[in-house]
Amino acid sequence: MPALGRVEAFSRVEVNTSYRREVLFVTTLGAFMSPLDASIVSVALPSIAGTFNMGYAEIIWVPVAYLLALATLLLVFGRLSDIKGRKWFFTLGFVVFTVASALCGFSQSGVELLFFRGAQGVGAAMIGATSAAIVTEVFPAEMRGGALGVNALAVYTGLSVGPTLGGVLVQALGWRSIFYINVPIGIVVVGIAALRLKESAARTPRVEHFDVSGAVSFMCGLALILLGLTLVGTVPWSDPLLLGTLLSGVIILSVFLIIESRRRESALLELGMFRRNRLFAAANVSALLNYAAYFAVPYFLSFYFQRLLNYTPATAGLILISMPVPMALLSPLCGRLSDRFGSRFFASIGMGLICASLVLLSQLSLNTPLIYIVMVLSMLGVGMGLFSAPNTSAVMGSVDTQHLGAASGTLSTMRFMGQSLSLALMGAFAATLIPPDVLSAIFGGIGGGGALSAEAFLRGESRAFFASAVLASLGVITSMVRGTRRKEQKA
Repeated sequence: MPALGRVEAFSRVEVNTSYRREVLFVTTLGAFMSPLDASIVSVALPSIAGTFNMGYAEIIWVPVAYLLALATLLLVFGRLSDIKGRKWFFTLGFVVFTVASALCGFSQSGVELLFFRGAQGVGAAMIGATSAAIVTEVFPAEMRGGALGVNALAVYTGLSVGPTLGGVLVQALGWRSIFYINVPIGIVVVGIAALRLKESAARTPRVEHFDVSGAVSFMCGLALILLGLTLVGTVPWSDPLLLGTLLSGVIILSVFLIIESRRRESALLELGMFRRNRLFAAANVSALLNYAAYFAVPYFLSFYFQRLLNYTPATAGLILISMPVPMALLSPLCGRLSDRFGSRFFASIGMGLICASLVLLSQLSLNTPLIYIVMVLSMLGVGMGLFSAPNTSAVMGSVDTQHLGAASGTLSTMRFMGQSLSLALMGAFAATLIPPDVLSAIFGGIGGGGALSAEAFLRGESRAFFASAVLASLGVITSMVRGTRRKEQKA
């Protein structure tokens, strides 16, 4: 890694209202960009599958490749940003993300698209590992929830704009345009970050031992598990390749945990923070379960609307915004309220609403009224709005300044690991009831459809949504055990 040289440091005097606004502005733009890309892609997958003649096991990797890079590299970049400085990684992350977005639009094959999606994830990992830490470092405790709530507002605004904008772009200009939209935003963020962000004076670049074996084992273990889950439905459960891939992933992740337990201060994932800090542990596990439960919903519904109900991409995108809009409206308010009353109540109620919404979505049929779907998606969005900002504030407020990068990286890892697992797990559960030829017909646009295909898809989708509801119910439990407001403040 190149040396940073001198970094511009800010003093206590310089951390004033004006600088906080600049930090909040640039990190909010960053928070907007990644979910915008994710939500746009969810609507575009049917068109991408048709262009490159991709089957189920291939098309599911368009979002998974991006999320896999995010999930496996966030801890790495979180640790490195604690050592080398957060501004540098934040700015470089946007450079990588912007260039990779343009290359995704230029892709000439499915393999190229998957490679560049992975590159996008590398850049997004740099951004995700540092942005919450930068905000937390600049804002005092009594203002932190509100600031993180604004970031959450940007996340859900990106989610809200994405489906509609993506549907319009795909319908009018083709799916490639959804990647080009990231380029001007990325250029603006890179310019502002390079000129205005300042490195913390408390963060002096220094040489420290880096946990290479931990990073490699985590990446390989998670990648193998995701690969194994996406093979479900394309090969039998008894297939040696499938079983070997899943077993190898579990073994390597177990080795990763053993390595981390012995690293102590140089560990990539500080397991001691989980053992000693109940709030930190419970909130991170809740985040993992939260995203594992709900994230794949718009992806499945996008195929449901476009393949089964024959809606246009623009119409499907317009329907899907009924989920992120309540998230965007509630997140800042719930972030501020959690500063006063603690995170347990909001996070637990939010997870409960998500669980109920997923149970209701498991009852979808070809004749389900559209108003019913919109109302259920809105309820799911309310649950996410109640959960997200309070949970993030709880995690970041439970550690000291020197561990903010590690805490931010850990939380973001849980988030994106949950998202990638959501796609893989829901696909695996659905595939247990959907024949391979129907998977190809619905997800890849290969072959015919028909009433039997639609019936099989709905059965598989129902099982996937119900399994996700079980995950959300576990999230209610982990949110409840995080402690009271007094215990949160003590942590």
